[in-house]
Amino acid sequence: MKRPLYYLFCVIACMSMVSATLPMSAIAEAIQPQETAEQQAQADATSSDTGKAEYVTNTSATADTAEDSTATSTGTSEVSTESANDTAAATGPATDTPTPSLRAQATPTPKAISAAAQTTYAHSATATQNGVTFTVSWNDAPAGTATTFHVTQTNGSSQAKARMDVPTYWDGGSQESVCDPSRPAWASYYSLGTAGHDFTFDFTASGTYRIYFYFMDNDRNDPQNDKGIYYLRTTAEVTVNDPARPSVTQIVNDAVTQCRQETNGSEYDMALWLHDWTLDQLEYDHSLNWCSAESGLTRHQGTCESYQRIYSKLLDAAGIANGRITGNGHTWNAAKIDGKWCQMDLTWDDTNDNWYGDLDQRHLYFGLTDELMTIAHSDHTANYQKDGYAYRSTDLSNDYFVRNGKADEWAEKYADRIQQQLDTREERFSIDADNQSFPPSISGIQNGIVAYAMNQIDRKTAGNKDYLSAESKVEMTSSSS
Repeated sequence: MKRPLYYLFCVIACMSMVSATLPMSAIAEAIQPQETAEQQAQADATSSDTGKAEYVTNTSATADTAEDSTATSTGTSEVSTESANDTAAATGPATDTPTPSLRAQATPTPKAISAAAQTTYAHSATATQNGVTFTVSWNDAPAGTATTFHVTQTNGSSQAKARMDVPTYWDGGSQESVCDPSRPAWASYYSLGTAGHDFTFDFTASGTYRIYFYFMDNDRNDPQNDKGIYYLRTTAEVTVNDPARPSVTQIVNDAVTQCRQETNGSEYDMALWLHDWTLDQLEYDHSLNWCSAESGLTRHQGTCESYQRIYSKLLDAAGIANGRITGNGHTWNAAKIDGKWCQMDLTWDDTNDNWYGDLDQRHLYFGLTDELMTIAHSDHTANYQKDGYAYRSTDLSNDYFVRNGKADEWAEKYADRIQQQLDTREERFSIDADNQSFPPSISGIQNGIVAYAMNQIDRKTAGNKDYLSAESKVEMTSSSS
């Protein structure tokens, strides 16, 4: 066994100054999706970072809170099936796996419009309390046409109001809210008056949609006109069975089938293919409304929740273990490839721009360790240090740049400088990184990958083997300092 002569410590120093004097950083900020100005300002203050602003809510939640005990709800036909024949006539021949287009296909929020003149509807649902009856009525809508829900009241006062809650979607898998229920638009009530109001929503996937409608009719300032209705709910369900609009589960299964055909079937190759496929399906929703797998796969819009949910469903269908991680108001995936956990942030990978030399930004956040992901999402430190954390990622062997050889190419650029230090028999030394002008969320992660590649290389001094322990040092410098 060879005895090491020296234990060497090599530090690649990343001294990235994020300030107005660095146009590269400013450009990076401009090209990444951002949630809100307030959240971006917070992210800048904590990480001096570029990339998509981070935002996540409990989008699986529905409005199933306790109802008024005196409320009753009835429906003449609460479940309707949209006509596949109407769809075929409107859209042409159906295909098993239609190619999606990147376009908005639905009204993003429950928009109240003028009351319709129509008086008869195929389906309705009612709710009654204190002598006041609220009715939601609707017809089956052809493909590509938003369904109108006509809301009226009888025996109510001029204070009667209604709102449409976020639709939930279910196709035999897990139920999910199609939109973010925390968005203010979904909490807006509209006066019903004598003519009522219309709400619209576009159903874009086969499956069952459930929509809650909420009613109020109260006026404490006018006791004689106060109906005492503060919380009353009824439910409309629409079941879509349309070959031209496949279910989320069908889209996912078709994608995995295609993935198996176009890869060698290894977990790494499938995870990478499905990562790239997901990025091709949707664009980041800057309105922060769409947040589901349904919205991402059929409306082609979504926040980080959509990216995470879609990728998780794909990995599940491919038989690859995975998990959900949150931090800094953001969510991303963990995946277990060949027995090793690693981190994937598809939201931050979703870009076609490469502003940083030969660095492929579309795959920068594919296959990272917990420590490297923390450079982008500082809250993640608390995640992986908790007892019972299930996705501990410590190995970069499945990192995109390590697997495709780019990391070795980057490491070789430092070879001569490292060898010069080794020849002087210095036991500890540092080398300035070549990417110091990059923002820390870029340079810090790249240099961490480079350090990993350096540690895989055997080096010798005077015929003896040296052990090189390289790591990346990230210094976060605020623009105000």
